[in-house]
Amino acid sequence: MTLSEAEKETVIQFDQTGDEALIYTASWDIARSLKRAGYTPVKKAEGAWWFQIPIGALRIEGKKQTLQLA
Repeated sequence: MTLSEAEKETVIQFDQTGDEALIYTASWDIARSLKRAGYTPVKKAEGAWWFQIPIGALRIEGKKQTLQLA
């Protein structure tokens, strides 16, 4: 099954009580970037990957602001 570009979503899930985030992605580019950064998927399915990474490793960049979590 081939996904359209719009269907290749990435979801980051975390709360303030934990120290890790769960990242689900259907994007090969995002999965490859996480693997290059040294993270190993905790689960894989056809066309999907799940990673657990430290919240402090998350960095969300926007046009006007960058948010470093931790």
